[in-house]
This record gives sequence, structure tokens and C-alpha cells, in this order.
Amino acid sequence: MTIYDRDGNVIATSDPPDRPFFDNMIIRNAFLSGRELEGISFDGSDLRGSDFSGSDLYGANLSDANFESCLFPNADLRSSFISRTSFRNADLRGARFSLDEMGGPLSLNEVDFSNANLDGADFTGATYDSMTVFPDGFNPEDHGLKPKS
Repeated sequence: MTIYDRDGNVIATSDPPDRPFFDNMIIRNAFLSGRELEGISFDGSDLRGSDFSGSDLYGANLSDANFESCLFPNADLRSSFISRTSFRNADLRGARFSLDEMGGPLSLNEVDFSNANLDGADFTGATYDSMTVFPDGFNPEDHGLKPKS
């Protein structure tokens, strides 16, 4: 799989090439809008400034990754692995973090949503830990999130 920037330049190739693994890579300003990225792995990668608008990231591994200032409007993030992940200053309007297709909840662990736009994001049934940071004025329970006990 290959990732391009907005100008069509190749900025990353998966390792191995036939699998969607982009672990521990620097892939800034990638253009992935509307892409089918189900099960992709960005474990430990830096994707600051990338565009995931309307993308399907169902079941993706987004742990230890930096998505600062990324675009995720209407992206599907259900069933993803999201732990020690930064979404600082990201646009997550209308993104889906809700229950997966089997009714299982998404678990947020040490996620940083500081200054992120979460307007219309669906967190129905998702859980979060005490280390998860939300934008000022955002009440997680009002948006369907449940604290882990």
C-alpha cells in the first residue's frame, strides 16, 4: 500500500508492501481522505497534519501515534486500538468512536484530545481512562462516554 501527499507525491510505502503496516514511520501531511483503511496499523507513527476525512479506519491500530492537527471529519474509528495517542488540535467532527458491529465498546487509554473539535462525534458506549484528556468544556458522559472503573 502506498500513501501520497496532496500533490500526489509518494510519502510512504507499507512494510511489507502487501500489508497495511505503517508502524514507527514519519508520514506527515498524508492525503488519505475517503480511503478504505480498515485494519491499517500506524502504531508509533507521526502523521501530523494528515487528512483522514471520511476514511474507514475500522479496527485500525492507532496506538502510540501522533495525529496532531489532523482532519477526521466523518471518519469511522470504531473498533480501533487507541492508546497513548494524540489528537491535539484535530478536527474530529462527526467521527464515529461508537460501538463496533458486534456491539463492543471502543476503549480510549491515555488519549489527548486537547483543543480538538469533537462536535457531532459519536462516542456512544466508548470507555475512557483517567489519563484521557478532553477539550475544555467537553463533558464525556454527555457524549456517551463511560469512565473505566
